[in-house]
Amino acid sequence: MRRKFWQMALVGLIGIGWAAWRVAPPRFLLPAGHLSLTYYPYSFLHSSYSDVVALYTSRHLYEHALPYFQNVIEYPVLIGLYMWAMAWLPGFWGYFAGSSAGLMLAFVGALYVLRQGTGDRAAWWFALSPLLVVYGLLNWDLLGIATWGLAALAWRRERFGQAGLYLGLGTVTKFFPVVLVPYMLLALTVNGARRGRRVFLGRFALGAVGINLPFALLARPGWSEFFTYNSGRGPVPGVYQWICAQGLAHIDTINGLSLALTLGGGLVLLWAVWKGHLEALGAGTAALVWWLLCNKVYSPQYMLWVYYALLWVDVNPLLLTAVNVAGLLDFFLAMRWLALGTTGNPFLGRFAQMVPAPVIAFRDLTLLAAAALAGRGQKRVGALTHKPR
Repeated sequence: MRRKFWQMALVGLIGIGWAAWRVAPPRFLLPAGHLSLTYYPYSFLHSSYSDVVALYTSRHLYEHALPYFQNVIEYPVLIGLYMWAMAWLPGFWGYFAGSSAGLMLAFVGALYVLRQGTGDRAAWWFALSPLLVVYGLLNWDLLGIATWGLAALAWRRERFGQAGLYLGLGTVTKFFPVVLVPYMLLALTVNGARRGRRVFLGRFALGAVGINLPFALLARPGWSEFFTYNSGRGPVPGVYQWICAQGLAHIDTINGLSLALTLGGGLVLLWAVWKGHLEALGAGTAALVWWLLCNKVYSPQYMLWVYYALLWVDVNPLLLTAVNVAGLLDFFLAMRWLALGTTGNPFLGRFAQMVPAPVIAFRDLTLLAAAALAGRGQKRVGALTHKPR
């Protein structure tokens, strides 16, 4: 059994290793050890862009300024601290090697808990996913994904305190795991697990509030950048951007619409948990997917979150294949679009008219299907025997 796990891990690590080789910048882009401005068009042209690489220079990580106190970072606290800690390794290549090794370790952890909680089939789907190749080192998402897996396994085993703690840590890593909290709290309430609910909420607060609080109190301008940065960003290509381009709505209206749609879907899913139609983990997965579908801001690597969360609730080959295809198409669309834009290619206008719409439509339809199907095929394993009302 242990040998089979390491076979799976090796397959996934080869994919992430390929990602590391692909995104590692050539030396001519590193004068004086820092990336030059030509990194952006080069990386887009070669489909090798990585936030892990780019932010070393653009956020001046090599200066070792304390995150949030001395340096503004638009990520939650644990990622900010991770970036800062890796930058203490010698030079860019020390930072890059350390960052890559940590993300590979996070993948192994996420794979291990997935196999423990769901079995070999889901674990193989994760290890073999091409999304690891394109998104494994695009950002720091694997750190947060590992906390999702830890919380899901603890929940399945009815270790509610551990589940709450891991969700707290996930919230201060990549924020998305917070979406599971209301569904798990409701499931504990419906099943009369008062002690479990109290321990779950207390441990969640310990992780989320306990880690955030010193930064929120003592470095508020830098710490709050995560929220202000995203609220001020324009909508990504899609329906929201089209609405703005037509002059039909201001960005503040789009923010409100995005919030209303997200909360509306979330409330429907809470009702489904209350009535016993969905288990908490399945409902939380559907809420995550719905959130990403309705959100004004979307990054291509979010599809890796969708994929991993789905593996916990339903190994549906057709849906998982669609998620992989949508994620790959979204990646290459983003790279090609950015490449044409940064190099001033005259083909940009025709490309923008012909290519993005069908790719974005396929992605959004895939997300809609994932939100609708999440948890529907799930067997009720652990985490209480639900009592419909």
